[in-house]
Amino acid sequence: MPYAEDREFILKVLIPFVCAVATLCAQPPKIALVNIQEALVNTSDGKAAEKKLDAQFAPRKAKIDAEQKEIASIAAQLKAEGLTEEGRGKLSQQMEDKAAALDQETDQADADLKAAQDEVLKQLGPRMVATIAQYAKDHGYTVVFDISTSEAPRLYAPNATDITKEVAAAYERRGKRP
Repeated sequence: MPYAEDREFILKVLIPFVCAVATLCAQPPKIALVNIQEALVNTSDGKAAEKKLDAQFAPRKAKIDAEQKEIASIAAQLKAEGLTEEGRGKLSQQMEDKAAALDQETDQADADLKAAQDEVLKQLGPRMVATIAQYAKDHGYTVVFDISTSEAPRLYAPNATDITKEVAAAYERRGKRP
C-alpha cells in the first residue's frame, strides 16, 4: 500500500516540522529599545556636529539674549516712579514692539536650528540605522524600537533591553574601520 507508506513518511517529516515551528512561536520576541538621538549625540560625529551647530548659532543666541535683556530693562523702567503717562505709553509701545520682534526672531532661529539639526540627522542617520540593524542581527533582537521621538512614554516593556549605549559604541567602532 503505497498510500500508507507515503502517509507515514509525511507524518514523520511533518510532525518534527510542526513541533519546531510551535517551539519558535512559543518563544517571546527579543525586543530592544534605542534612543537614536541620544546615541548619535554620544558619538564623535554627533559631538562634532553639535559643536559646529553651537558655533553656527552662537551669534544669533547672543543677539536674542541681548534683546531679552533690553526688554527686561524697559520693563524695569516702566516700574520706576515719576514717569509721565506719555513716557509710560512710549515705553510700553517700545517694549511691545521689541517683544514682538524678539518672538519672530526666536521662532525663525528655532526653525533654522531645527532645519540644521535635520540636515545633520540626514547625514548621520543612515549610518546609525545600519549600525542598529547590524547590532540587532548580531545580538538576536527581533524588533528594535526608537524611543527618542515618541510622544507617548514607554509604559510597559518587561522583556525589552535599552541598547542605546551599546549602539553608540558600535557606531564608533564601525567608523574606525578602513
